[in-house]
Amino acid sequence: MKNNLGKILIVLILIFINLDAKEYIWSATINKKQAYVNEAVHLHYSCKFNSRDELHVIEFNPVGVYEDYDIYLLSESENIIDGKRVNDFEFVAFLKNSGHIEFNFDVLMKKTNQDSINNTVLGRDNADYEQFSKKLIKQKKLSIDVLANDIKLFGDFNFKVKKDKPNINAYEPYHFELIIEGVGNLDKLEKIDLKIPAAKVFASKAQKDYILTEDGYKGIWSQKFAIVSDKNFDFPNINYVFHEKKSNSIKSYEVKPFKVSVKELYRKEDLLDDVKEEKQIFKKEYLYYVLIFISGFLAGKIKISKNTKDNGNDNLTLKVESCKTLDELLVLLVVTDSVKYSDIINKIEYKKMSLSEAKKQIIK
Repeated sequence: MKNNLGKILIVLILIFINLDAKEYIWSATINKKQAYVNEAVHLHYSCKFNSRDELHVIEFNPVGVYEDYDIYLLSESENIIDGKRVNDFEFVAFLKNSGHIEFNFDVLMKKTNQDSINNTVLGRDNADYEQFSKKLIKQKKLSIDVLANDIKLFGDFNFKVKKDKPNINAYEPYHFELIIEGVGNLDKLEKIDLKIPAAKVFASKAQKDYILTEDGYKGIWSQKFAIVSDKNFDFPNINYVFHEKKSNSIKSYEVKPFKVSVKELYRKEDLLDDVKEEKQIFKKEYLYYVLIFISGFLAGKIKISKNTKDNGNDNLTLKVESCKTLDELLVLLVVTDSVKYSDIINKIEYKKMSLSEAKKQIIK
């Protein structure tokens, strides 16, 4: 019995000495053993040194597009814990194919050699010396079973719509915005191509306000539209189907088609008394200014102030003074009297007049 205890003690001492002699130890984990196609998985690799080690440089970058998955860097850090150096690498992989998938990567460990240290201390620049000794290491193989999934969008999402009332005047922009918030593969959402034959559609770029997390991209995806028409139009159907993670079921969200009523500003019989005067008011270039403004607004280049709306009671001077940008002032002048202020409109459009100069010209 005493002999056995002695042997066990010797073995434990040898194991301890062997572990202590190692300069570093790598470990790797994956947060799931089973997942669906298009789902995100989290990979964590850690290198723990037996000292504060300052000689090693780690080259580990498996980020890229592979046959079965796409992998992205989530975080990379280096810390001193209990007097020992620890390097952590975290990645997120989005699965693309079903079946048994393996993550099998290499890491290059580069150690500054003694010759390099001597040259640095002595101030010599000798190209004959190798600066590093290199060692290629196989990382621990990680694997996962991937289940089939034909739905492109995977995760937990909430859908929201912001839209105007479906009653507008001719050439007045009808605003619509779709907002998708949640976590999953939000980066796979594509820009909506809205087709409305009876109208002109101005679409903003999709706004992507999200960050990468262990469960995929978390945040908000949104897109804005302004539809301009002189007659009634039908807003088309928008439909999303997604695989909801929390319920493990297929869900859908739909914006059902609806009609937008457009009120004509002028009727033919109203134009018969003074055709020349009406033609002078409705020149194409003035409508062009309005459309340019709408397009610029949707691109996120300008902001609209509520004070620029004409409610029939505000004084022009007060409205002019409330304009904070040339774009706001431009819209106000076009809506108020595009003929009277055509010279100022032209100078603003071609950036030949500052905001303060324009205000002085109008208010004088």
